[in-house]
This record gives sequence, structure tokens and C-alpha cells, in this order.
Amino acid sequence: MNEIKIKLENCNNIKSGEISLKPKSLNIKYGINGTGKSTIASAISLQIDNEGSLQKELKPFHSFDDEEIQPSVNLPSEIRSVLVFNEEYLKQFVFTKDELLTNSYEVLIKTPEFNAYSEKIEVLLQQIKATFSEHEELDRIIDAFDRLSTSFASTKNGLSKSSPLYKGLKNGNKIENIPKELSGYTPLIQNSKCVEWLNWQLKGSDFLEISDNCPYCTSSTSDKIETIKAVSNNYDKSVIKKFLIITEALNELGDYFSPIAQESLRKITTKSSQLNPEEEQYIIEVKNQIDTLLNKLISLREISANSLDCEGNLRDQLHNLTIDLNYFDKFNSQTTQEIVTAINNSINVLLEKTNQLEAFLRIQNETLGKIIQKRQDAINSFLTSGGYRYEVIISKDEFNSYKLHLKHIESESPLTQAKQHLSFGEKNAFAIILFMYLALHENPDLIILDDPISSFDKNKKYAILHKLFRGEKGQCLKGRTVLMLTHDIDPLIDCVKILTDFQGFSHAKFIRNSSGVLSETPIKSKDLKTFAKICKDYLKSDSDIVLKVIFLRRHFEILDNLGDEYQVLSNLIHLRELGKLTVNKTEELSPERYESGVEGIVKELPEFDYNDILNALKDRGKLIQIYSKASSGYVKLNIYRILNEGKETPDVLRKFINETFHIENELICQLDPIKFDHIPEYVIEKCDADILGDSITRQTYPA
Repeated sequence: MNEIKIKLENCNNIKSGEISLKPKSLNIKYGINGTGKSTIASAISLQIDNEGSLQKELKPFHSFDDEEIQPSVNLPSEIRSVLVFNEEYLKQFVFTKDELLTNSYEVLIKTPEFNAYSEKIEVLLQQIKATFSEHEELDRIIDAFDRLSTSFASTKNGLSKSSPLYKGLKNGNKIENIPKELSGYTPLIQNSKCVEWLNWQLKGSDFLEISDNCPYCTSSTSDKIETIKAVSNNYDKSVIKKFLIITEALNELGDYFSPIAQESLRKITTKSSQLNPEEEQYIIEVKNQIDTLLNKLISLREISANSLDCEGNLRDQLHNLTIDLNYFDKFNSQTTQEIVTAINNSINVLLEKTNQLEAFLRIQNETLGKIIQKRQDAINSFLTSGGYRYEVIISKDEFNSYKLHLKHIESESPLTQAKQHLSFGEKNAFAIILFMYLALHENPDLIILDDPISSFDKNKKYAILHKLFRGEKGQCLKGRTVLMLTHDIDPLIDCVKILTDFQGFSHAKFIRNSSGVLSETPIKSKDLKTFAKICKDYLKSDSDIVLKVIFLRRHFEILDNLGDEYQVLSNLIHLRELGKLTVNKTEELSPERYESGVEGIVKELPEFDYNDILNALKDRGKLIQIYSKASSGYVKLNIYRILNEGKETPDVLRKFINETFHIENELICQLDPIKFDHIPEYVIEKCDADILGDSITRQTYPA
């Protein structure tokens, strides 16, 4: 199977480089921090989603003013869509206010099997939906009804005194019935921009106490000030604004009201005095009919498999959606009758197919139950194996959609703000599993995991890897093209060496960034060794005896064998003359122990001679030659430490080098540091500057 090759140029700290991926496999790219792993993920994503953003977000900081240097990513035609797990995913899609995963219904529930029955149900419901698409005014009617329902708010005692309609008519309609003293403002008050004018007028009136001159034209207002103030006394721009919304909605619905209702509402909303009890009661009757009609229309417009109760009497549910205008006398007009007839006809068509619809709904509901149980069990099984004291539940909300919620195992109620209750690690663990389901749903050509599990302990790392790649077929990422970028060696060891079933579909490479040039080296099972084995293998190489001595000492050290052999080698590395040898710097190393140590060393290094090697170690020129020729940063660091033997190390970086890279980690396996150079480039640059110095030294001891 051909590899997928991706080339990058001028992306952040990557000047150039190419990575290759095996299709339908887990591709692990392992590298130290600073290599450019997140840059790779971002570059691929930005290239696919928005090429302009690539130029803006990943241009190297040192080349902002250089138009010739532009970020570029060369993607093969196989990669047309990508989904990335990173911090941005956490911010956008998980732990939202009312569900764990944005659009969890689409992601978790709508499987192909579920969709198959949904489509059959949608075909049966199409007649009703077609009625709404053919009568575009229905959306406008629903909107107008909604505005009126809010404005006509009522209480047990009648029309609510805080409702916009009541406030607008509290002292009569003063847009239609303008006070005599304000008649000169009639064109402005009755204009469509009345609210804007009132706002302008009322702001200016705040300055009347400062001066007798008009705040707008500076002419005298002494004889007009009372008239100006009368505007604010009679008109509240907020009340007028809401009242105009009501009259606009009433005008939109004009032909849908019966002639009697039209005339009654016109009289009520244009009268010059406040409402009487009979008029209030009439408005409440209109509101009740509006609310009932509004609920029916919304239910019909949004009718779906989810909104129908498959366990109830479906025929009764559909009958209840029909509209009988005998009960809506306020809307019994010719225009309303035409639309209601079309709606009722579409319901009647569906009633003839009730048996078929019931069968599909029943099967879909059974399928839904199995899907929900399966999803819950799968996620909760992972949570249990990872030691998390939480579980998820998928439940139906008030809008007939299903959402994923989280609850603690000791609580009965879901958490409403899951993000606030979870630790950083818990959020990451939930997020990556939810991301897996999103990836299964969207099925992108490439799935990128940007350092997904480095923050977890070993047990949780294993639980996540198992869930992502060893789950049920079709319910995990196995068989998808996945790029995992990580600086964590644990998943590398698991996938390449320990878990045999991963080895058939996982491919790992070590990536390194050297002076901006990205390169990668394949990692095989044999490349992951114990450090003791790495040291023993090095002794068989044709390397300089000085380097072999260093690795042999590390061999004994890593085995915690600090016997005579180690003591001799340690004295040698610390440049101590024969006769001045010590044990751990606290006591003299006896001749007998020295001879015993040498005897053990010779078994591993037959060419060992203490004095010859000591002279070589004291020969700074020879050490610099060895240093210059070394291709491994790890070897350079060990020579660097010898060259600095006995020197004070006030420099923070030098102290960091001497101490941090002195003892290897405790991992069962690790990459051979000779073949896979994992020492940061800036560390080696510091060593080079200290050891090689200026250009004369470099010419004397060329690499």
C-alpha cells in the first residue's frame, strides 16, 4: 500500500520537511518537545480548512516582512478532510453548558441503522413538511403569533399589567391619538422611525436645564420648553417600541383574523382611553386561541420521529394536530381556511399510513434503545477501567433531542457544569473518547491526535489506547488513517513492542527538527531496548575505547551494580590517577578491589588499560576530536561532562546539562540514543559553543 506523503515548508519552526503515513493505520510520530508536532497538526488542518489562515497563523516570526517566505503544505489528493484532537477541540466541542459533547445526538445516536428507519419515517411525514414548504407564509404566521403571545401576557386576574400591550394602551393609543399640545409633532410621532426620533428628542431634553437655547439649533426655547417636556411626559420610547411590534404583528396577521376580530382589535388598539374589563377579556380570548394555534403549527412544522410518542396512540396524536376552525372563531377567515385545509389534508394522508408509521417508529425506537445502551456501556466501561468515578447517561431533552450528560457514580442527578467538577486529566480523558465518536461520525480522511495522552498515568494511557484502537470493529479508530504526534514514549512502547495486536496496523517514526529541517526515522520493535542492552550493544561496536568505557560504566550504573568494576570506571571517568582511587569519594579503593574491578572490566573490554585510557581522557584535543566526530547528541553530552570535569558550573544551562542527562530514565524500554538523537538542539549548540569555541577550534578539530 502506497504511503501518503505530506510536505511542509516555512511553517513556524519547520523550514522544510516531509512526513509519510501508512493509510488505514495508526501512524505514531515520536519526538521531543520543540520538534514542531503541533505545527504539523495545525498546518495540515489549516491547509484543508482555510489556506489563508495558514499564511496568517504559521508564518515564521522572523520572516513577517519577507513576502517570499510563505508557509505551505503539500497534501496528496487522498487527504481532503481532517479532524484534529487538540486544545482547540476541547474548547469548542466538549463540556458545553448542557451536554458533554456538542451535537451529541448527531454524533452518538444517528448510526446508519438508525438513519435508515429515520429516512423511512421522514418519507411518510413528507406530506406535512411539504405543506409548510409550499406555504412559505406559515413561518411568518408562526413568528407573528409568537410575538403576540409574548405581548399579550395574562395572569389569573386578567391581562398582565406588565405586558407590552397593556403598557402601550394604559392611557390609550397615543400614536393614533396624539395630545393636542403635541399636534405639531404628528408627522414625526406617526412616522416609521418614531422610536429613533423619540430617542433623539429625549436625549436632547436632558440639556434643557443648562440653557434656554435649543441643544440642537441654539435658538431660544423659552416659549417652547413646556411643549418639549410634554414629549417625555407622554411617550416612553421603550413602551412605544414594544407596542409598535404588536401593531406590526397584528397587521401581518390581518387577513387571518375573522372580519369581526379584525374590527374589534382595530378598535381596541386605536382607542384613546384605557382598556375596559370586556376589552381585556377579549384580548385574553385572542391570546388563548393564538397559543393553541401556535403550539399546533410548531408541532406540525417540527414533526419528526423524535416528536412522536411511539408508545402512545399514534392515531390520536395525529388527530390532535388537526385544526378545527369551529374552535378558533377569532381566526375563521377565508385566508386561514385555505391554509388550514391544506394542513388537515396532509394530516389525513398520514393517518391513512398510520400502521406503517407505527411499525417504523417501533423498530426505530427499539434500535434507539440498543444504540443508547451500547454507547453508554462502551463509555462507562472505559471510565471504569480508567478508574474514573463517573458515568454517562444519554437522555431526551424538552426539545425531543438526545444529549450526553455526566454524573458522579454517587449522585442521582447529572452534572450541569461538568467542566467545573473535572480535573484537567479527567477532562482530557473524556474529551478524547468523545472525539473518537465524533471521528467515527464524520469519517474524515485523516484523524490527528496531537499529544493525546501524555498527561495520564500508565494505567489510564493503556485504557485510552485500548478504547481508541482495540474496541469493537467499527466502534474504534482501528482501520482509519490516524496520525498520533507525541513526546510520550509509553504509547510507543505499547504499540511497537508490547502489544502484539497493535504491531499489525501501527507504524512508528522518530521525528527530529535540526535547524528547521524535519526528518523522520522508522522505529521497529528491536529499536526499543533496556538501557543495559543499549550499553552492551555499544561495547560491540568499533567506537573509540573512551566511549566504550563511558557506556560500560553506565551499564553497571543502570543495573545498580556499584561494585568494583563500577568504582574503577568511575575513578577513570573522574580522571583520578592510580594510587588516588576512592570508593564514592569517601574511602580509598584498595589494590585488591582495583584488581577485582579490572578483571571484571576486561571480560567486557579486553583492550582495557587504565593508564592508556586515563591519558586519552586527559588529552583535551583527543576528546574534542571524539566530540566533533560524534553524530549523537547523547555521546556529545557524555564527552562534554568529562571535558568539564572539575570546573565550576555557574551557567544555568551547563548545570542543567550535567545533571539532567546524567542518569537515564527508569523505563523498561527506550530508544537507542545513538540512533535516535533525542537531545534538544539548543543543548548541543551550548555544548558546541563551550567545547569547540571559535572558528579556529572548528578548523583544528573538524567534524
